[in-house]
Amino acid sequence: MEGLSIITLIIACVLNIEAQSYHEYGQIEACGDRRDQDDFLIIYNNELAAYVDYREKKDVLTIPDFIGPVQHYLMYWEAVKALSACREAGEKFKEVYPNLPEHLEPPWTSIFVKDDAELNIKNTLICHVTGFFPPPVTISWTKNNLNVTDSATLSRYNPNKDGSMNVFSRLSFTPLEGDVYSCTVEHKALQQPQTRIWEIEINESSNGPLVFCGVGLGFGLLGLAAGGFFIVKGSKSPEF
Repeated sequence: MEGLSIITLIIACVLNIEAQSYHEYGQIEACGDRRDQDDFLIIYNNELAAYVDYREKKDVLTIPDFIGPVQHYLMYWEAVKALSACREAGEKFKEVYPNLPEHLEPPWTSIFVKDDAELNIKNTLICHVTGFFPPPVTISWTKNNLNVTDSATLSRYNPNKDGSMNVFSRLSFTPLEGDVYSCTVEHKALQQPQTRIWEIEINESSNGPLVFCGVGLGFGLLGLAAGGFFIVKGSKSPEF
C-alpha cells in the first residue's frame, strides 16, 4: 500500500416535532499521506456549511450572504486535534493492514450551463465531476478544439455521502453559433479520459437556439461504494 486516506463521517439527525421538520447535520474529518487530502467539513442538510482552511489556519463559512451574520464555534483548533488523531489512526492501519488493496472509484461527468443559453449573451459553462476517489481529477476545457483551461476555475473537493468526492469547474463564455465546447476529465480509475461536449445548434424553424450536450469518448462507470460512518481507503499518491 503506497498511500492511505481516511474519512470519518459523524452524522446527527434532528427532528423538530412541533415544526414537523427534519434536518441532518454532519461533520466530516479526513486525512491522508498528502496534505491536500486533509479536510474538516461541516455539512447541513447535504450542503457544505463550513470548512477549515488548514493552509490559512482559519474557518470558512459557505452559507449564503442573505442569511446574515451567524454565530459559530471556532473550528480550527478542534480540526487540528482531529487531524492529529486521524494521522495516528492512519499509522495503526498501516501496521495492521500493510497490504490493503488500492481503492479506486471512477468519476461521472456532466456539462451544463448556469443560465438558459442565448446567443451573444454571456453565460457560464459548468463541468460537474462526481463519484470519484481518490482526489484529484484533472479537468481541461476546449473551445473549437483549442485549449482554454487557463480561463476556467475549479472549486474545492467536496465529499459525497458514500465517501467519494465531487468537484465543479466553471468556464465563462458567450454562446456563438458554431462554437463547440468540451470538458475532459482524467482520473487514475479511468482507462481513458472522459469527455463531455456542449454546443448550440440553430433550429431554423424555431424562435431560438437548441442546446446540444453530447457525450464524448471515454464513458467511465459511476463508482458505487457502500456508505458508512468510518471509511478507510487505500490509494496511491496521484501524480501531477
